Amino acid sequence: MPESRRGPSENRNAEVWLLGNSHPAADRSIDWHDRLPNLGDPDVLILDMTTLTKEVLHGIDSREIEQAQRAIRDKLLAGNVTVIVITQPAFSDPPAYRGLVRLISPKGGVLSDLGAHSSYRLLPVLLSTESVRTGKRIIVDDGHDFKAYLDAVTHYGFYISEYAERIDGHGLPLHFEREDGQNVEDNSGHDLGFVLTFGATDGGGSTRPKSRGRLVFLPPPTEPSGAAIEKILSVYGKASPGGEAPPAWSNALSLPQAEQLQEKISRLEGHVTEVLEEVDELKRQKGEILSHRRLLHSRGPDLEDAVVQAFRVLGFDDIMPMGGADEEDAAFDMGGITLYSYGVVEAKGADRGTLMQHILQCKKWANQRAVTDGKLSKGIFVPNQHRLQPYPKSLKARIKIEPNQLEQAEMNDICIIPTCVLFEAVKRVLGGEAPDRAKIAAKIAASKGVLKDVL
Repeated sequence: MPESRRGPSENRNAEVWLLGNSHPAADRSIDWHDRLPNLGDPDVLILDMTTLTKEVLHGIDSREIEQAQRAIRDKLLAGNVTVIVITQPAFSDPPAYRGLVRLISPKGGVLSDLGAHSSYRLLPVLLSTESVRTGKRIIVDDGHDFKAYLDAVTHYGFYISEYAERIDGHGLPLHFEREDGQNVEDNSGHDLGFVLTFGATDGGGSTRPKSRGRLVFLPPPTEPSGAAIEKILSVYGKASPGGEAPPAWSNALSLPQAEQLQEKISRLEGHVTEVLEEVDELKRQKGEILSHRRLLHSRGPDLEDAVVQAFRVLGFDDIMPMGGADEEDAAFDMGGITLYSYGVVEAKGADRGTLMQHILQCKKWANQRAVTDGKLSKGIFVPNQHRLQPYPKSLKARIKIEPNQLEQAEMNDICIIPTCVLFEAVKRVLGGEAPDRAKIAAKIAASKGVLKDVL
């Protein structure tokens, strides 16, 4: 048995949530129509997929599903948690979901791209199922953690043909281990249920789990869902008041005040969604503004992008990021404003001072574009030197250019704009000062050496 094995008896005081159904013994019951909470909070999460229909799935916001999927995935990676899935036959619902997944059949491996919005999209794995005529021979491993639940399942109409790990670029890759003694099969050896243990790679290529998160798949119940869920909850020491769960049909009954309250809840949840969307947009805008701080500490592609974004704030909306091996980092049109056709930008980050070769490289790009266009181009060198030194204490060091480099810039008609100068200009524009593109371009065109104020 794998070291990751962790039976439910070790967590008899667990907080247990139920999604997709309701039960008085669960610490929290969540309907599919409710706004999904943070599913990373409970110790045990039970997902009743038998109540999820195409109509219900279509009505759940895709962003909520993705957030819930990440929460479940991260929780499994963190370990010492159990997610229990009461399965149903898999189905798809447009729009297409085109995340690449690695299919891992219980009987062997195969690669595939699942292009469907799957009913199991909520999970960090997807299931493929195969419908069959009703069968009654169900073989359960002795000692299965949920044997009382499984002993009450009298028949089945599908089996799990394969399961799939998502490869979506979020977090660490997951790896699976099938737990021994936790299998449910039909008489032909097809899987009706099993338990997967999750873990991250250890950095050396090993797939040995380091965490102990467990994902339990169970076949759907054939007794009333309340009684079936009661058996799962009892494993964790939960019992409904009076020892009996309400029958499923009672959940469909309503009372006038309950309906009014549900209407109010739905209305308020709609406002919550709008507010959260506005908050997300404000956070995005804030992050976009704060990203200008990269001008003071970054290098490479991050610095190049920061310089491009800074010029856009200053009114150069048409600046073109380049950044190829044989071309400048960026260029913008100066035609009609100055004698130059283009401003050619070379940005370099340096832990200490900048180098002569960077200025010469900037001149090379300006000459290269001039030959291509048949018109003069202005070389603009944007150094981020002493980038790790605290700003603004390092202002003098950031602006200072060595005499021989300054002479070379003046000889070759290079305008040097230190990134801290760009940063201060961006601050002023964000503070309400209107940038004048023609004036800025004229300043750049006339500068041979360090330009200490671009506005």
